[in-house]
Amino acid sequence: MKYAGHEMKSIVSLILFWALQFAVPSAASADLRLGATHTLEDSGILKVLVPAFEAAERMRVLTLVAGTGQVMKYAENGDVDVIFTHSRSDEEKLVAKGIGIRRFDVMYNDFVLAGPPADPAAIRGMPDAAQAFKRIRGVGARFVSRGDDSGTHKKELALWGFSGGLAKWAGYVSAGQGAGKTVMMADELGAYLLIDRATLRALHHKHSLVALSQGDPRLLNEYGVTAIINRAHPAANSELAGRFVAWLTSDAARKLIAGYRIDGEQAFFVRKDNYKAVERPAVAK
Repeated sequence: MKYAGHEMKSIVSLILFWALQFAVPSAASADLRLGATHTLEDSGILKVLVPAFEAAERMRVLTLVAGTGQVMKYAENGDVDVIFTHSRSDEEKLVAKGIGIRRFDVMYNDFVLAGPPADPAAIRGMPDAAQAFKRIRGVGARFVSRGDDSGTHKKELALWGFSGGLAKWAGYVSAGQGAGKTVMMADELGAYLLIDRATLRALHHKHSLVALSQGDPRLLNEYGVTAIINRAHPAANSELAGRFVAWLTSDAARKLIAGYRIDGEQAFFVRKDNYKAVERPAVAK
């Protein structure tokens, strides 16, 4: 899909304006420091986007991968120039604090409630994720939580809130690990977990888990990119961050994202417009 030229120019102009306002050349790093989430790495999309950006802009990217909560700390401490995460509320708070310049939508997919094929809690096909969570807890089935303040963990806690609150039981395990290791743990324990669809697919050859409850609009998984203002952190390179934001929201990057497949299925979806407010997209089924 083509995007109007003035919209792309607006994004670039905005980022470059802030970069000039807050630039501190003497403290700037020659390499772009990117803070990214585990799901971006485990799904394989980072291995597509980062090399393409490096080739297009002729610069090196140093990537720090962690849960979203830890990536936010990297941003607050000035350890990264730009973040690529999936917790809109945290990203917007970063901007409100004056640490992030502006958050831009990049792409989305959805979370699924996955578990063993035997499905001991009988949640298969349940369209209401909160009710599925409630049933898992009600029968005392095993559930593995990321437990790491990641975007996935935050979504899980929100869903527990919709189901009456998290009251931990003997079968509830907090992994404190990234997406890939949590999937492996859930598989070993025959447990349920919340996971983004792309990561579940990308790791399918390592586990036997299947998506059981899906399609609830509350399972939407949105990714955004936010450049860090170096007035708050002199080490942050807003100029390089601005180039990354402009590229990641460009037609070239959108084409790569939309074209990324896992076992022939599209893993991520791009919004029709990354600059203006848009309607909430349909959840990938």
